[in-house]
Amino acid sequence: MSSPVKLAGTLPGGDANGLGAITAELVDAPEDVRVLVVLVSVKELKTSIDTGEITPVLRIRRVEAVPQDDLASAKKFFRRAHEHRTGRVALPIDVEEELNEAFHTKS
Repeated sequence: MSSPVKLAGTLPGGDANGLGAITAELVDAPEDVRVLVVLVSVKELKTSIDTGEITPVLRIRRVEAVPQDDLASAKKFFRRAHEHRTGRVALPIDVEEELNEAFHTKS
């Protein structure tokens, strides 16, 4: 089981927020899954008084949508990161289906 991590509810401003470039796509097809590259850092650490558990809260420093031409490479990086984290080479079927949808591929 992984430790809890939370995400601050704001996006960076100005040039650090690349999502404005895909606003039309988001409006036209809100149900589609998008692939993003996100740089994060810890904004704060929250400590539970009851359990002593410390939860890092991340802030998004920069975010960009992965261009269509780079989706195949991004999918390889995603697979590699998942395999490294879990120690499993094959993805569960539901994760594989979600990846195929996000990366616009069939395998």
